[in-house]
Amino acid sequence: MAIIVDYFSSRPRRHQQNGEKDIGFGDIPKVIEPTVISSPDSSVPVTPSPELASPAGSEDPILLEKLPQFGRLASWKGSLILLVTSGSQFLDNVFMTSSNIALSSIQDEFGVSSTDLQWIISAYTLSFGGFLLLAGALSDRYGRKKILCLGLLWLSIWTLAIGFGQSFIQLTVFRGIQGIGAALTVPSAIGIISSYFSGVDRTRALSIYGASGTLGFCTGLIFGGFLTSSLGWRYIFYLIVIITGALGILGFIVLPSDLPSQKQHERMDYFGALMSTAGLILLQFVLSSGGTYGWDQPFIIVLLILAIGLLVGFTFLEKYISNPIMPLSMWKVRNFAGLWIAGFAGYGTYQNVIYYIVLMAQQVDDLSAGDTALRFLPMGAIGFIVSLGTGKLLEYMNGKHLLIVGLALAVVAPIPSCITSSPETSFWVNVLPTSLISISAVSFIFVTTSTVVLTSVPVEVKSLAGGMLNTAFQIGSGVALAISAAVTEAVDISKGQSLARQYSTGLWCSAGLAAVGLVVSVFAVRQKGIGPKDRLGGPVAL
Repeated sequence: MAIIVDYFSSRPRRHQQNGEKDIGFGDIPKVIEPTVISSPDSSVPVTPSPELASPAGSEDPILLEKLPQFGRLASWKGSLILLVTSGSQFLDNVFMTSSNIALSSIQDEFGVSSTDLQWIISAYTLSFGGFLLLAGALSDRYGRKKILCLGLLWLSIWTLAIGFGQSFIQLTVFRGIQGIGAALTVPSAIGIISSYFSGVDRTRALSIYGASGTLGFCTGLIFGGFLTSSLGWRYIFYLIVIITGALGILGFIVLPSDLPSQKQHERMDYFGALMSTAGLILLQFVLSSGGTYGWDQPFIIVLLILAIGLLVGFTFLEKYISNPIMPLSMWKVRNFAGLWIAGFAGYGTYQNVIYYIVLMAQQVDDLSAGDTALRFLPMGAIGFIVSLGTGKLLEYMNGKHLLIVGLALAVVAPIPSCITSSPETSFWVNVLPTSLISISAVSFIFVTTSTVVLTSVPVEVKSLAGGMLNTAFQIGSGVALAISAAVTEAVDISKGQSLARQYSTGLWCSAGLAAVGLVVSVFAVRQKGIGPKDRLGGPVAL
């Protein structure tokens, strides 16, 4: 096998491989991706790094085992790798939403108050969002395959523990620990997809990955509703653990081997990791609890100040140390900040809408968990179709245009439920239109932001970039729920308004947050650098 190596100098420069580009920015590690040449009988091209390349004609098997593995989507191995990575994303979102629809049954079994009940959801999202940044750094440093398989093993253990939990406190603690496993899977899966596939295959793989996430949102509601109404809520966790375990075993077998990282022997930024994780968890705790306990409570104010202080201190630390867990130059990558804000607003809006329309279906329209799940089936189908379609459109359209379409739909989505929320109307009028528009909106936003961000950063930090983007999603969810809860409390709950009126107000808040994201995206996201040619091999301007 002939191996041809493009050797680049140490100074930052632009280069292309297989029709795509990676760019060095500031103190982001420089990326070396030489030209791919494969033998005629090879279905998977092999791309060596300059440090490992042997002279032409040399085929040392020990040496070749250390080379990066690149592959195609239209191959058995590529398909299985995508199954594991997309399957983990699918499960993370099933875990997030399946418990929503089982809340009433859990409340009846353990006799907990409505105020305490929210911790079944919050415990998972707190640890999930808080550990994403650290998980991204660990994946880039110690190996994406190792971290993904560890995350699936972790999920399997604690998912089973939740199923056998004997008290509400146990369930809440186990859910929090389970969220750490979910956090380990997201950045590592994104990094594997982004580094294994290239060009058009990468765009399509990321769109399928995004589609699996939106499908997971809906499947969690449907799956959870049917099991809760038939076998009981515990079977949600008994059955899912079979899937997590199977994916973990398959991933151990088929995922590309981890290559030694140049950073592996450097000192880890443990202090920065501690500050970022603690700050993010505290911030999400305050955002999810402020509306429940009151924003004027001293402990809420103290924790908010502490969270902000930790995150500000973390930012200054990353600026001055030599081995930051989050290089600040990431924010200098073209459109990264604008896309981060778009993901924050778009995903937050979606999660807020789902929260209120599920409550509206069950408490205003008086539907059981099973009936609610059945009626959400069209939402799952539409989400999957739009996600795949968005990935295809990204091959021909500028990413900004699709992002604007998604955010515009996010503004419109809550309005049908807002103006028809009433016991006199039915699910088909006051919930279904909003559910279909909302899933379409988040599909556009999720696939576009993920694909554009991950094709705009160097391969060395793709897992970190994925972790940062998903952190935006999780914080956005917390902010959206906090704002809507506070407004609803002040406008409706304190005045004794009906549930339908309360949910309508919360949904109007969703529309407002989406409008903010739309305005920011119009002005902060530039068309230059995120068109199909830029992602698939056209000229790139720095």
